[in-house]
Amino acid sequence: MARTTVGDGGGTRAVRSPVDGLVRSAGIVVFVLGILLLVTVFYEAYTELQNSGVLGSPPPANLSTVLLVVAKGLFLLVMGYAGSAISNKGIGLYQAAIRGHGEV
Repeated sequence: MARTTVGDGGGTRAVRSPVDGLVRSAGIVVFVLGILLLVTVFYEAYTELQNSGVLGSPPPANLSTVLLVVAKGLFLLVMGYAGSAISNKGIGLYQAAIRGHGEV
C-alpha cells in the first residue's frame, strides 16, 4: 500500500492508493460474513433447543437426549468461535487499510 505525500500549497496530505479502498471493502465484507455466521449459529442453537424439548416445561428424562443436546451445544460453540474469529479478521483488515502498513 504505497502512499505518497502531495504538497498542496498549505501543507501536505497523504494520497491513498486504490488498493486501500479494496482492502477496506474486503474487511467490511469479511466482518459482515462473520456477523452473519454468528446470527446463524444463535438461530440454529435456539431452534435445536426448541426442537429437542429442552426449553419445554418438563426436562428431558433420558440420558441420550441430554447427551445429544450437549454435543450439539459443543458444535454450536465451535461454530460461534469461528464466526467471531472471522469477524475479528474482517475488523483487522479494515483497520490495516485505514492505518496503512508503514504508519504507526
